[in-house]
Amino acid sequence: MRKFEISLAVFAVCVFLAISVLPHSGASFAVNVQPRPTGVVVDTPTVTIASATAATTATPTTSAHEAQIIWTFGSVSGSYGTCTVQAQTTFDGAAWLTFGSAVSVTVTSGAVNAWTILAQAPISSGVTTGTVSSTAALGFGLESKYIFACSTYGASAPVSISVIYR
Repeated sequence: MRKFEISLAVFAVCVFLAISVLPHSGASFAVNVQPRPTGVVVDTPTVTIASATAATTATPTTSAHEAQIIWTFGSVSGSYGTCTVQAQTTFDGAAWLTFGSAVSVTVTSGAVNAWTILAQAPISSGVTTGTVSSTAALGFGLESKYIFACSTYGASAPVSISVIYR
């Protein structure tokens, strides 16, 4: 019986030590750490706007069903008229298909443009089969990018882009 009591005491001490050195749920994070739920991708694609059209860098989006996008323009030089951003996705890494509708964006100094893209949900039966297309997609593919276009453009339009994919 004495051996059992000693073993139990040793076990209790080990459990206490293990619990005391493990981080607890109320642990504070460093200022630059942003905990994200599983399946969330945060990206900052880049684009150089030097003409009437420009494409961002692509982001892996295989498991995405939603994107929250924000384009914030810096100090814009010149006049930009009738500007849009069109999402594109690829299923094979070669052919880029439009995804959703192009959105109008304001290109002026300090302008903030935010929007959301939601992959098409099933209509009623739980399954949606899209029309065969060589130009449009209903959902996110392997990668996604954004095409910026303006009818008239100025000298420079620096932009900061942030996208959260879920």
